[in-house]
Amino acid sequence: MSRSKRFFAGLLSSYAAIGVNILYTITSIPLALHYLDQDEFGLWALVTQLSGYLMLLEFGMSGSVARSLSDHKDTVEAGIYGSILRTGGWVFAIQGLLVTIAGLALAIFAPPLLGLPTHLNRTFTNLMAVQALMTGIKLSLSILGAPLWCHQRLDITNMINGVSLILSFAVLWVSFHAGIHVYSIVVASFAGYLFSIIAVSYSCKKNGYYPSAEHRGAYCPRIFRELFHFGGGLFLMNLGAQLASASQVIICSRLLGIEAAAIWSIATKIFSMAQQFVSRVLDSSAGGLAEMVVRKEHALLHKRFRDLVSITALMAVAASAGIALMNGPFIEIWTSGKITWNPWNNLLLAGVLFSNAITRCHTSLVGITKQIRGMKFVYLLEGISFVSLAMLLVPWIGLAGLLCAALLCNTVITGSYSIARTSHYFGITWLRTMSWVARPVGILILIVLIFAFTRLPLLAGLPTTTRFCINFGLLTILVGPAIWLLGLTPSLRIDIHILISKISGKFKLSP
Repeated sequence: MSRSKRFFAGLLSSYAAIGVNILYTITSIPLALHYLDQDEFGLWALVTQLSGYLMLLEFGMSGSVARSLSDHKDTVEAGIYGSILRTGGWVFAIQGLLVTIAGLALAIFAPPLLGLPTHLNRTFTNLMAVQALMTGIKLSLSILGAPLWCHQRLDITNMINGVSLILSFAVLWVSFHAGIHVYSIVVASFAGYLFSIIAVSYSCKKNGYYPSAEHRGAYCPRIFRELFHFGGGLFLMNLGAQLASASQVIICSRLLGIEAAAIWSIATKIFSMAQQFVSRVLDSSAGGLAEMVVRKEHALLHKRFRDLVSITALMAVAASAGIALMNGPFIEIWTSGKITWNPWNNLLLAGVLFSNAITRCHTSLVGITKQIRGMKFVYLLEGISFVSLAMLLVPWIGLAGLLCAALLCNTVITGSYSIARTSHYFGITWLRTMSWVARPVGILILIVLIFAFTRLPLLAGLPTTTRFCINFGLLTILVGPAIWLLGLTPSLRIDIHILISKISGKFKLSP
């Protein structure tokens, strides 16, 4: 399969997986709110976010192993490919044990530190303990799916993830009806984990991504040091990213209460899915970009990356428009009025989405080229700055403080530095790099004006369903054409026409 075919397969399957994820979220949240109160739902959101911090104990080894395999996948017979898998497997097993131990300690000692209500302490301890065990198992066996990234088979990963979500939802529904209550979410997660582990292992073995017996290699201290050196940089980047993007529920529960944490978790669900939607283009290309780096195709890498940033920016603008105009009335309809928040938070959320999307493109290039250097400290600085600023703003302006802190820190710290790194890598000016997203920024300003129009008293006081329809009409009539006519350059429109023709041609039946 060619590089372009792998990209298209990965991209299309990514959006299919997102579709499944959207259906899962839309159906599972009302189901959970039917059986759980807001405190219990917020408790689960808190446990999930803490589990993300436990995964930091893998010290960036997952990304390091996957990227290092790309360097040697064309020469499996040399044995280094197999040695990377063998070495990584031992490391992941030890790290999985550490994650489990750390999670159990967190389950026992965290409740008073988080300021949880006394009646929720026991439930938190049980949920956290089981989640720690599952997270440890998942990390211990993560080496099984490592070859899929370097072989650019995201289509397999996406298909497995989609089926896993469907299975998880079925188990969740049955468990709720069986009266397991909040523990139903744990049972459903375990079912999805188990299926994913089996399916990934089978797929890699079937496609020959595991080396044969004579090329399996062995544990190698030198390879471990190389993996850990690169992984150490990724770890600091992941730690900073975790602080910046996955500490909001913890901050909410500590400063505003567990109910505010539940509101945040639900009100930003569409935002999380929109981020996945926007990031899939770059994610589906990452393996191919790494291959260009290994094969020293610098000119092609420059062109492909520039196009990917431009397309990502346009997709981010479209998603940001949807968040700004549709998120408020949608969550009111979705939760039957149980969850509401300040409408201006949606505009801030849209800004965070756009900023994160652009920054993520440039920070991903650092990992793809394996030239992390100062980026690990910049990401960490963003994370620490976000938490510090959020702790100051949240008691003052509530949930909007989280969004203001996220937007400011991401734009000023990581965004500016990562764009400078991209400019230096390709030998172009900072303004030249910024010009890749100039058109989408102009459309973003238009979105701000449209949002302000919808907040006029005459429109803001309308029933929720009416506001939803009006905002959808504005999104379709004004933002859609603006993206196509103003956001795309003529050459990019031609490329998209060609791309659509290729994709549609795949589905034409032969005579």
